[in-house]
Amino acid sequence: MMRAARLLLGLCLSAFLIAVRAEVALPAVVARSAAWEAVGSGSLNWFVFRVYDATLWRAGDAQALAIRYARDIPASALVDVSVDEMQRLGVPKPERWRGAMRAIFPDVQAGEVLVAVARPAGAMRFFHRESTIGTVSDADFGDAFFSIWLDPRTREPALRDRLLGASQP
Repeated sequence: MMRAARLLLGLCLSAFLIAVRAEVALPAVVARSAAWEAVGSGSLNWFVFRVYDATLWRAGDAQALAIRYARDIPASALVDVSVDEMQRLGVPKPERWRGAMRAIFPDVQAGEVLVAVARPAGAMRFFHRESTIGTVSDADFGDAFFSIWLDPRTREPALRDRLLGASQP
C-alpha cells in the first residue's frame, strides 16, 4: 500500500514538473543584437521525459527560437529529424539543406541551448555556447526550419500554441 502511494505521488510530481513552462533565455550575443520580446514558451515531452524547452522570441520582423535540451542528442539526429519534419510538412526538397545543417549542428548535451535566428529575406544564423556556429544563406531555409514548430500541421500542435502565446500549459 505504501509503495503504491509513493508511486502515485511520484507520478503526480512528475506530471507537475512536466507541466511547468520554462522560458529559455537568449544568449547575450543574440540578446544584445535587438530588442527581443518573448512570444511564448513550451516544452516537448516524450511520455514523462522532457526532451527540450523552447521559447519563441521576436524583434520587429526577426524571430529567434531558443531550445534548451534536457537530453544529450547527437547532431545527426537533429539533422535527420529536421529534414524528416520539413519533408512531412511538404517543404520542397529539404534534402538540399542536409549538408549545411550537418556542418552547423553540434552534438548537444543536456542543459545546452541552441538558438536559430531568422531575419526576413535574409540568412538564418545559429548560436551555441554564446557563439555563432553557422549560417544558412538560402532565404527559404528560415521559413522551412521554423515551420517544424510553427506550421499549423506541426507534429506538436500544443507546443506550437504555447510558442505563439495562444495557450498556457
